[in-house]
Amino acid sequence: MDKKIEQSKWSRKKLLYIGGGLTLLVLLLLGANVINRKVYKIDASKITVKEVITDDFQDAILIDGDVEPINLVLVNTIEGGTVEEIFIEDGVYVEKGTPLLKIGNPTVLLSYLGQETAISEQINNLRNLKLSLEKDQRALEESLIDSENDLADSRRAYKTDSTLYKKHVIAKNEFIDREKNYEYLQNKRNFLKGNVSKSVKDTRAQLNQINQSISRMSRNLELIHANIENMLIKAPVSGRLSSFDPVIGESYARNETVAKIDVLSGFKIRGSVDEFYLSTVKPNQLARFSLNGKSIPLKVKKVLPEVTNGRFQVELIFVEETPESIAIGQSLQVRLELSQTEKALLIPKGAFFQAYGGQFVFVLNGNGEAEKRSIRIGRQNPLYYEVLEGLSEGERFISSSYSTFKNYELIEINQ
Repeated sequence: MDKKIEQSKWSRKKLLYIGGGLTLLVLLLLGANVINRKVYKIDASKITVKEVITDDFQDAILIDGDVEPINLVLVNTIEGGTVEEIFIEDGVYVEKGTPLLKIGNPTVLLSYLGQETAISEQINNLRNLKLSLEKDQRALEESLIDSENDLADSRRAYKTDSTLYKKHVIAKNEFIDREKNYEYLQNKRNFLKGNVSKSVKDTRAQLNQINQSISRMSRNLELIHANIENMLIKAPVSGRLSSFDPVIGESYARNETVAKIDVLSGFKIRGSVDEFYLSTVKPNQLARFSLNGKSIPLKVKKVLPEVTNGRFQVELIFVEETPESIAIGQSLQVRLELSQTEKALLIPKGAFFQAYGGQFVFVLNGNGEAEKRSIRIGRQNPLYYEVLEGLSEGERFISSSYSTFKNYELIEINQ
């Protein structure tokens, strides 16, 4: 019996038709992609082309800095009050102790005078107590001296009577009275001697406490006198007066700054840095700025980590002699070096960065075109970006603005 052979569902011919159809579909899609690919035409004169290079690179940033005195002293009020007199003008050089202005405050002055009177009375009372203790001690010691003298007289009489009694010159009762008197004076002397010894220790301790109290009160009195005198505000150090602009009748609160004194012992530069670099900026890092065509080296002395409005402060000092033309308040642009010099793949900075944040660039392909390419940028300094991925040394790219063709994939450059 013949067996029926079933024909295969996927014949070779059918497979060929399907394969050919898929190939045609892929070709059509590729063709459509090429046809629909965005191309922007631009004249070569309207773009700037730069080359990818390998060169020495140093991570650095530009910061704005202001020249300040290396030592600055604040002049503050001790007590609040209103300005009664002004003795000097802002910007002049002052010697230590020079009167600057006088502040009046009747309420505070009366309070100080009341305290002064009360402390003076306490000091007088303690001194009177001290004199009384010393007088009592002298009286007790005088009693001991008298007792010693009486005992000496009694001792001589007792010795004489002892001899006479042995010779039966005086009566027994008389001798016994003499003997009892001698013993009494001995006991009295011993009691007074012990009492004086204890009194000396107690009086010494009391006098010591009194002297300490008087000393403390005297210091408080001196402070009160000093505070009264401090209503006349004087320069605490020698230097140039700044930020001093009081007005007669103006009120100042306690411990309020009325002026600054620049101690002219040197200069420093205070710079403002973006908080992004807070973990990168360290003391002793080098920096430099240009002045009259010369590069002036600096060094980071202090990093002030408090962030205000997205920025923190650094203090820089001069490594070499301070230039003579430097002046307080002068503004400078400082190049702060964040790393050592090393070889790296670099591209010059340009307006291209604004379009994609440095994620893409248009690279020339040698056919009069520039193709959009993804790259990865690392560190930077005022002149260059470090390239980590996407470019090779010698390649050329458009470094000018991409604002007119940022949404295109291919740039056709007309010469």
